[in-house]
This record gives sequence, C-alpha cells and structure tokens, in this order.
Amino acid sequence: MPAITLPDGSVRSFDGPVTGTTVAEAIGPGLAKAALAMEVDGRLCDIREDIRHDAALRFITRKDPEALELIRHDAAHVLAEAVQDLFPGTQVTIGPSIENGFYYDFYRAEPFTPDDFAAIEKRMREIVEGAEPFVREVWNRNDAIAFFEERGESFKAQLIRDLPESEDISIYRQGEWLDLCRGPHLRTTKDVGTAFKLMKVAGAYWRGDHRNPMLTRVYGTAWRDQKELDAHLHQLEEAEKRDHRRIGREMGLFHFQEEAVGQVFWHAKAGVFTACCRITCGACRPATAIRKCGPRSLLTVGCGKPQATGTNTATTCLWRPWRTRTRHLPSSP
Repeated sequence: MPAITLPDGSVRSFDGPVTGTTVAEAIGPGLAKAALAMEVDGRLCDIREDIRHDAALRFITRKDPEALELIRHDAAHVLAEAVQDLFPGTQVTIGPSIENGFYYDFYRAEPFTPDDFAAIEKRMREIVEGAEPFVREVWNRNDAIAFFEERGESFKAQLIRDLPESEDISIYRQGEWLDLCRGPHLRTTKDVGTAFKLMKVAGAYWRGDHRNPMLTRVYGTAWRDQKELDAHLHQLEEAEKRDHRRIGREMGLFHFQEEAVGQVFWHAKAGVFTACCRITCGACRPATAIRKCGPRSLLTVGCGKPQATGTNTATTCLWRPWRTRTRHLPSSP
C-alpha cells in the first residue's frame, strides 16, 4: 500500500502499485493532462512506470527544465524512425540529447546531406502527429541480439553485447518502430511537439575510433514551443554575423584552403601576433590589457602600468614567456 508524498507535503495512499498517470488523475484532470513524466525519489522516469513502495513524487510538466531534455531525447527517436522509413537499410547507432538539441548517428553507404532535411522533417512531423505512445519493454539479452542482427542492425547488437550482464535490456517502442534505450521518455510522440529543426550533418567514427566505420551524424535542435525555437535560430543568425572566421575572410586578413583543413593562411595586412595567456607582474595582479604592436610584430600583453626599471628598455609591465624573442620598447619621450 504505497504512500505517495507530493511536493506540497500532502500524502496520498493507494491500495497497490500505482502509476504516475493514476496519481495525476487522482489529483485532478489539469495535472493529468499536463504531466509528461515524473521524478520518483529523485529519479526521472516514465509516467506509466509502477510505484510499488512509499515514495516522494514530483510531476514533470512542459515548463520544467527536465521536460526540455526529454523533448530532445524523444526528438532523436522520432528522427531515427523517420530516417529508417525514408531510407530503408540505414542502420541506427546512438542518439542522445545535447545542449540546445540532439543528434543521431547513422550508418549508410551514401551519407546524408542538408538536402535530405526537408523530407526527413516532414516525416518527423507526421510521426509526431501520430501520437504513438512510448512503451518500455524488457527483453531477454540473447533474443534482443538475435532480433537486431536479423534486421541488419549490427551496431545495436554490438551495444547489447557490451552491456553488463546485470543490466536489463530496455527497449522502447513507438508504434511499429523500436530502439534500444534506457529512457525515460515522454508519454507519446505528440508530446515532442513541432518546435524542432534539423541543423547540420557531420562525420563521426563509430565509438570515436578511426579504425571503425564512418557514420553520418545528423544534428537537430528542439524546444518547448515555436517561440523558443525562433529565438534560438535568431541568436544563431546574430552569432553568424559576428563570426570571426567570416569577418576575417571578408576583411582580407586570412583565408582557408582545402589542402590544409583547419590551417589559417594569414595575409600580410593581418600581421603576425603572438599572445601570452598568463600575465604575471611582481606586485601587480594578473592583467588583462593588451598592447598591439605593428604588423609582423609580437602581440605584447601586460597590465600597462608604468614600471620603475632604471633603464630605457621598457616602460610598461610586459610578461614574455619566450625570452629569446623579447622585443624591447623605447622609453617614453
């Protein structure tokens, strides 16, 4: 007979094991509609999970920070289902939520490109509208391995083999599609909403090892509503306007070449600057002022305070880690 303690300190008792859905309905229809998941004794879990003992319970609604992480996690599942619907034979690997969004890694002979995004997003919206419930199942380890191998999902089979023997093989189903996942999840795909957008693709080696197959990583962003999504996209647009890589190229300070990806090719007008990261000056505290010399000179960093040196070789506090390349400054007139 579990006793459920709510955040306001009230206690509700039930005759036997009870789900979060049942508790929410007992409290009121408003909460039953708004509750997306629950936290039981500090552990985030599905709202349909049974509570079999006395516990502290907090419901997660769309306004809570935890809901945003769940939305992004579930958006990754919706993305994976959409991709496999549209591109049969594509293998799925892992798809976590990340800051500001989510990604999913796919294995396919022909990598995805941003040109594929429109069709994928359209299918994702159809899946969301279908409102299929997220249902957790626990499978036998050998059965799960055999299932994914029969489907040609070798990466999933490998993930299951590598799990500790003591760990349950947790499978989440949404309609006919399913995936290996610890969870938790929202109630249905409908709870994901439509405030999502696919952003970019990148290459990623399976498990970060260059000896393993190359995967295509599809990144997306997801938010609680369209207003939040629009604000995020606007922020990215503003950041792009201030991107030093673009501005530097436009100003003719440097350029990049495919022959040396990641290498900056500086132009003569940019000069050559070297910066010190740590500045130490006797009694002075670490300083932040930066003194810029002319083109093709060192970037000298110091606190800028006049120093009593007794010579005419320096007039400001300058800390240089490379003594063999020290540039002396003339004394002030």
